[in-house]
Amino acid sequence: MKKKFSRLMLLMAISLMVASCSEEGKDEVPGLWTALDQIETFPGDTVLVAGQVSNYVGLDKIEITCQAWGINKIYTLDGKHSKVFTYNYRMPVPQDATFDQQLNVTVTDINGLSSSKTLAMTFIPDTEAPKRLTDIPSQISVNYDPLTGTGTYSLDMAVSDDRQLKQASISIADLAINETIELAGRQATVKRDIAINGIGTYAMSITLEDATGNTTTYEHEIISMLAEDEDPIDNYNLMWIVNASESADDYLDGYYLPINHAYDGDNKIPYVYQGKFYADKDGYQFYLTAEKRMDGDLFGTSPYVSSKLMNKQGYVIPITIEKKGYYGLWIDIQNHQWSVWETDPSGAYTGSLTVSGCGFKDFGDWGVAAEEMKRDGYRYTYTLNQDGAYTGDRQYYAARVSDWGYALHWWADANGCGWWEDTGGWGGQNGSYVSDYDGKVEIMFDTAILWGSVRKVK
Repeated sequence: MKKKFSRLMLLMAISLMVASCSEEGKDEVPGLWTALDQIETFPGDTVLVAGQVSNYVGLDKIEITCQAWGINKIYTLDGKHSKVFTYNYRMPVPQDATFDQQLNVTVTDINGLSSSKTLAMTFIPDTEAPKRLTDIPSQISVNYDPLTGTGTYSLDMAVSDDRQLKQASISIADLAINETIELAGRQATVKRDIAINGIGTYAMSITLEDATGNTTTYEHEIISMLAEDEDPIDNYNLMWIVNASESADDYLDGYYLPINHAYDGDNKIPYVYQGKFYADKDGYQFYLTAEKRMDGDLFGTSPYVSSKLMNKQGYVIPITIEKKGYYGLWIDIQNHQWSVWETDPSGAYTGSLTVSGCGFKDFGDWGVAAEEMKRDGYRYTYTLNQDGAYTGDRQYYAARVSDWGYALHWWADANGCGWWEDTGGWGGQNGSYVSDYDGKVEIMFDTAILWGSVRKVK
């Protein structure tokens, strides 16, 4: 009898605990937290309204409303979700939105109890002007056809604004051209064929304006001239940069710096090439060649239009870079276009390097130099004595010989060539050349553009 009574008491205690737990919190309003108390925005924007809600008995719904903007977002939960729910609502701000407004967030549980929070919606003034995404040279070359009495410049320019574009205006006063093109959205393309009805230089202004009235103006010169004679071009496998102030005769290897095809995904872009180079002084000048020789196709700029890239041995002039430094280069030889931009080499390797190879008197084949290479920024140099009696292909590379955890090796295949950084001890090809020169040579490696050369020391 005593055991039966004890079991009965235990069952009653458990029932009371369950009832107590189920009753706990039934009269408490749901918890509501918002990530922000105030949202700064503007017409046409998309803002993130985020936060968490919670309670004991289960959640019924979350309402996000702004009557003035026609916003009425409802998350229907029906008590089926967990008692803690995270919401993230990407709320579109209408193009005709007025300010200041209030956004209400309300959470209701399955017992009908609710909590609310009001967020202030304030306006961010538009201070950013529109910009173009397509690079257009300051000087634009147009071939004038004397038979038709005209030339044509085809403008194709992508533009953008952080909020809303309004228009693009094109003005060429000497040709009585003053045209306005309406734009919409945050990105657009401006395309126009502009007829140039004479030979000469014409100033062109392009002004972009956004819906707020912010403007950006770009100034150009259109140079209309009789077509310049150019040598035939080809879709070369790769091209080469050469320093116009130096001579190929002073180098045994590395005078020609390769630039390989640019790619669109996995596909080569015909006639378009991209690479890096180092301008070793202010006023640095360079040409481009299609082969590792100076008497073949030679690319530079027109003597009359510095932005026009063309192929004409004995006619073109070198491209000039005003400021010393590291640069990227992009060229389109079919459309006579080129552009350069400064690059930041700060992430390039600056640790120790020691030269190795074969065909030198300073060490046996595949030994290493007695000292590390001297470093100046990202350029490493070391002087060796080349053995003129050596009969095989000479080879060279550089490595961090303390642990062989970094080395510069050569690569070459059907798609191009260049130096690469070996950080896993895989090994690979080395720079190689054939020469019977006997005397001092300077080995140079540049870790910012991944390039090496061998130059005679006179």
